[in-house]
Amino acid sequence: MDFAELAALAGGHAEARAIQTALKLGIFDNLEHAALDDAALSRATGTNRRALALLANAMVSLGLLEKRATLYDLTAVSRNFMLKSSAEYLGGMILFDEAIFETWVNLDQTVRTGAPARRPDMFQNRAEETERFIRAMDSLTRARGDPRYVAERLDLSRIAKVADVGGGPGTYVAAMLQRWPHLHAAIYDLPATLEVARRILAEREPRVSTRIELVRCDYLYDQIPGPCGALFMSNIIHNEDETTNAELFHKCFRALESGGLMIIKDHIMNADLTAPPSGAIFSLYLLLTTRGRDYSFDEVSDWLGDAGFVDIRLEALPSPPFTSSMVLARKP
Repeated sequence: MDFAELAALAGGHAEARAIQTALKLGIFDNLEHAALDDAALSRATGTNRRALALLANAMVSLGLLEKRATLYDLTAVSRNFMLKSSAEYLGGMILFDEAIFETWVNLDQTVRTGAPARRPDMFQNRAEETERFIRAMDSLTRARGDPRYVAERLDLSRIAKVADVGGGPGTYVAAMLQRWPHLHAAIYDLPATLEVARRILAEREPRVSTRIELVRCDYLYDQIPGPCGALFMSNIIHNEDETTNAELFHKCFRALESGGLMIIKDHIMNADLTAPPSGAIFSLYLLLTTRGRDYSFDEVSDWLGDAGFVDIRLEALPSPPFTSSMVLARKP
């Protein structure tokens, strides 16, 4: 690493806040159908013309807008990822990051005490927070392409029912149902999350939503409903501590049919928990907001083995664009 790289990393909050603000103010959506100058764009967004021009120029410098003479226009990247009308809209995740940005201010105190900076409630206590969080999960995975890739990699040809434990918006099981027309699915999650999932599935997945059952289940306190031919968990174990995860895999084992498939998708770390870099940095967010962290394959494998699973293996997803891996196991 040289000086320029270090300085860019240390000041990276500026680019993040600029992008979040441009999205929040509607700059990209207001350019969807026509290029505009700063006067027209400031009127459309209800902003100060001089300040708006500075923000728009910053978006040009980052490659998210083009500037031709006095007119601002979208780039291919912003048209794909920053428009609400796009199937690859990343804005849900960006606005979630914007909403929790102030949490990072408390990192020093959290490191001193070990206590999260906010209550680890998985954003369930306020309806607007639940909506923002679940739509962020849907937005991120759709934009990156995780659900389709995972559905193509898994052989579910002999499985009748797959359940997503803590399945959030249902993005993964929807992709699995599109890939495997015989398959039925369930989402096991908390009531507030299921209400958001119902809306997202109706908006984005009407062709398969009738094959998805929404089931109230708190995996911390409830048994996992069964029997199922496969259980899927994406970005769940990193929210919980070691004891909770060990017990969760015992619950999953009991819920699976004999021969059933267990699929865990998460940041799976190396043995000393320093790579991949995205997982090491993400563990700081988890420190601020959850009881968990990112875990190594050896840790996950030990929990699965203790629960009774066999044929435990790691399947890395290609990076880029993906930042996580899958761990697969089977119930004898």
